[in-house]
Amino acid sequence: MKRIANNKGFTILELLIGMVIGVTVLAGATYVYVTIVSSSASTLKASKLNTQVMSMMSIMVNDVRRAGYWSTFTETPSSNPFSQIDNTAVTVLDSMASDTPVALGTNADGQCITFSYDQNENGVLDTDLEHFGYRLNAGNIEIRTAGAVSDGDSCASGTWSALSDDELYTINRLSFNSQDSACINTREPDGIDNDGAAGIDDDDERDCYSQVPTAGSGDTTVETRDIQITISASLKNDPDVTTSITQSVRVRNDWIRIR
Repeated sequence: MKRIANNKGFTILELLIGMVIGVTVLAGATYVYVTIVSSSASTLKASKLNTQVMSMMSIMVNDVRRAGYWSTFTETPSSNPFSQIDNTAVTVLDSMASDTPVALGTNADGQCITFSYDQNENGVLDTDLEHFGYRLNAGNIEIRTAGAVSDGDSCASGTWSALSDDELYTINRLSFNSQDSACINTREPDGIDNDGAAGIDDDDERDCYSQVPTAGSGDTTVETRDIQITISASLKNDPDVTTSITQSVRVRNDWIRIR
């Protein structure tokens, strides 16, 4: 009599369970792969955007730091043609549209800054070459370049060119803040109560931002300008990718004025 051999293999139920487990593992692996690829792409985009913004920040910081430079420094500092009020001195303005100066030393942001320096070192202000500035205009950062400037401390005067690339990213914020600047009246202390503080000649009188010298007083003031610059940007093709950078720059050339 013939012995019937036992059949070996998987049952239908076992095959189905195995397939379910395999599909689950494959789905998990696919999800992890997609997540990693997506995260890497976002990181790469953010890195590129951050590099672009850092480059623009570096240009502005180095340029603003030069403000007021005058090669002919042997002459009277107060006659520096690159540091004249309402023309060539560092000026923060609220926006391109309003074009209104923001008082130095106050905690108020402006979207534009103008300044001058002796670029060709001839000691003379060349109005078509040595007026500089940066402004926010419709999602772009613009730089004032060569061109006749009729009003040095205006965001609307002169020729402006794009510094940022509006095809790749949008500048959501450009701000200049001078609250860390300081102004000292060299006349103080003079033993006189100039601010009506109960007859006391206090330290507040040395601060010529809070105690503005009278026009024609002959007081000599020295101002140190410290400008905090902030840039915020987002990618045009992926607005969720954003970056924001803030950096402070100390203008090397102090502003000396005779009031």
